[in-house]
Amino acid sequence: MSFIIIFAKIIVPIYLLCRLFFIVKPLLVNLYSEEEFCYYAGTNRSRLVILSLICAVSFFIGIFLGKESVIAEQTYRVILVLFLLLFSQAALLYMFEIKTPRSIFEILKDCFQNPTEIFKQREVVFEKNKIVSAIILNGVNFKDAVNLTYGDIIRQIHRREFDVIIEKHVNVFRDDSSIENLYKLCNGIGIKEKSILIKTDNKRNSKQNIIEILTSLFNIQKNWNSQIKDKTNTKIIDFLNNYIAINEGDKILHINDFTRFFEKLP
Repeated sequence: MSFIIIFAKIIVPIYLLCRLFFIVKPLLVNLYSEEEFCYYAGTNRSRLVILSLICAVSFFIGIFLGKESVIAEQTYRVILVLFLLLFSQAALLYMFEIKTPRSIFEILKDCFQNPTEIFKQREVVFEKNKIVSAIILNGVNFKDAVNLTYGDIIRQIHRREFDVIIEKHVNVFRDDSSIENLYKLCNGIGIKEKSILIKTDNKRNSKQNIIEILTSLFNIQKNWNSQIKDKTNTKIIDFLNNYIAINEGDKILHINDFTRFFEKLP
């Protein structure tokens, strides 16, 4: 009984608060260093509000029900309060974890593999394009050039918008997990390499279906014709091929696949 009270009243709320801190920390560090607030890939204002509310509710439940379990006199009431306390905190813990940019298991895995890298924010990519300072290089003005990172390719996409886009080409994907992994990737959540499995054939599902889907989901087209487009386009293709496996991996995406598609657009 004491363990349940300590776990549900103290450990869970403090755990959620620490998780929330390490999610918000990169935003605050970036705000302090760059003097501007922008979200990194995998998070947004709505997600932060949800996580903050869950954390606050967890503290409230821990204090209220935890106190009630101590002062309750009847045995059945103590058991009922403990059950509600444990169940509600477990539910909040689950709801919190599925909304985090990276799962705790991925973080622990990285910690075990690279213990010296624990406090480095290698996974954080800020979505806002970094504009290169106004310089003249080889006669070209790079004032508005894009310094492309994966964060420039990724964009936050609403679930309903994603489902509408996918519905048209749902048969292109080999399984439901590939669709979920694509949604995670679109929102900057880490996934395994080659975990988006796609199938093509010469009759119904051509590469053009894939190009159309990816162009709708990612910030590809706006980066395609940048002033540093050769380097930009290569990074986009490398990024996509890193996570997408077409058929048995015998097909890959090429720059020309996208170029031909964009040439057909009005």
